[in-house]
Amino acid sequence: MNLHWTDFVAPVATTVAFAAVLAVLFSERHAFREAVIGWERHDLSERAELAAATLREPLDTGDFAAIHEVGAKCAADGIRLTINGPGGGLVFDSVRGDSSQPESVYESRPSGEWRVRLGMPLERVLAPYSRAGYGFILAALAGAVGVFLVFFSTYRQRVRYKSLERTERFRREFIADISHELKTPLTGIIGAVDLISDGGMDRETELRLLRMVKDDSVRLNDLAQNILDLARLEREGVRLARSDTDLSELVRTESDRLAPIAEKSGVRLDVSLPDGPCVASVDAQLVAHALSNLVVNAIRHSGAKSVLVSLERTRGGAKISVEDRGKGIPPEERERVFERFYRVDKSRESAGGGLGLAIVRRIARMHGGDATLSPATPCGCRFTVTFP
Repeated sequence: MNLHWTDFVAPVATTVAFAAVLAVLFSERHAFREAVIGWERHDLSERAELAAATLREPLDTGDFAAIHEVGAKCAADGIRLTINGPGGGLVFDSVRGDSSQPESVYESRPSGEWRVRLGMPLERVLAPYSRAGYGFILAALAGAVGVFLVFFSTYRQRVRYKSLERTERFRREFIADISHELKTPLTGIIGAVDLISDGGMDRETELRLLRMVKDDSVRLNDLAQNILDLARLEREGVRLARSDTDLSELVRTESDRLAPIAEKSGVRLDVSLPDGPCVASVDAQLVAHALSNLVVNAIRHSGAKSVLVSLERTRGGAKISVEDRGKGIPPEERERVFERFYRVDKSRESAGGGLGLAIVRRIARMHGGDATLSPATPCGCRFTVTFP
């Protein structure tokens, strides 16, 4: 699947939106925290003014009962009351036994020669903030999920549209290609039959036309068979009939079967095998089909006088290669030869249906391997199929 820069817009936008939501969350939480502290400071300021006015007379007269009463009221509200004397020393603390209790908000006011100080513990000041924080988190998560769903839905629709677009484009190209492939031999067959039907020609010309009809009929049959094979291989749920197969024996048997075809075309077919058996778990029938396609392709279209079929063991697998010393394939077309209906030579005389190599690659990838093309030395092509 080819990716375009626009394919990354939705994922990136989703990530940015999610980050923005988190940033807003933390910003709002911090603002709320500062607001809570501000509210408590304002409240303590008013209380401190009232406490300083209330305690002025009891402090001057030494009425500790009244001082303790004010301290008890403050403690009931969770507020700590401390009083410092004229010299700065602590003379009263409403929190007994724990003078180190942390205070995050406090206010102090003078009360004559004394100084009254009110403070609140950190956990009490931030209690509303802690409870409301969960609400901010839930709201942020809900917002993030909503943004994600919107962008995900948009991205999914885009992917679906592109998939449908690719399917439609492939359908149009397939129909155009198959129409061309069928029309070319059919035109030759119809023309030859018309000439034979008109009569008035010598026996040699008639035989030549009949051979043309036979060749084009064979070509149509091969094309139909390749289309059926590729459709079967690409059908979902297709299973390989794997078995432990000696690839050396398979290559030898298939090469012997194809030797007469090579000889008829004036091509020498050589075979190179490793010592001993080379066993792999493969679908023997499909591997033989892939090898046959490669060898026949080299015999018919490479223009070489010899073709070498070789089998090699690799680390964790094996590879079958078909090499020729023919005219070769330009570098810019080496990958495209595995596409359906793609042909390097567009001429009718030498071009096949353009499906054989697509079938080879499909068979290789069904086994977990691949089919590749590389230049041979000093000239020609080397097709390699790997099987793990």
